[in-house]
Order: sequence, then structure tokens, then C-alpha cells
Amino acid sequence: MDASSHIDLHSFTVEIEFSSGGEPYATETYKVEATDWYRAQRDAIEMSVSSPYDNDRIPNLTRRVITQ
Repeated sequence: MDASSHIDLHSFTVEIEFSSGGEPYATETYKVEATDWYRAQRDAIEMSVSSPYDNDRIPNLTRRVITQ
């Protein structure tokens, strides 16, 4: 690896809120190593699809980032 290609990662704590029909029912906190806050949010959202709260039987399931 060339020294000029090194990318600094930072630790972020991202909280994801799960909602059904606009009503929140759960939150999960993810520790993410990323280059910036926007990447950390995206990575946490992607990680949240493996959550037990992400269930096809939940009507109108949505999720959003609520804290950093």
C-alpha cells in the first residue's frame, strides 16, 4: 500500500430509529468506522437491515438516523 493512498477512519456512534406507519417502535446503536459522518450514516443504515427490528411482517417499516 502506498502511503499516499492511506485513508483515515474515524469512530462514529449512529443511532437508528425503526418505525411502523410513522410510529417509532425501536432504536439500535451502531459503532461505525468511516471517513466522515455521511458515510457513517450510510453504513449504519446498511447494517440495520440485519437487525431483528427489520422484519418484513412489520407494516410500513421505515428507519432513520436520529443521533450521532
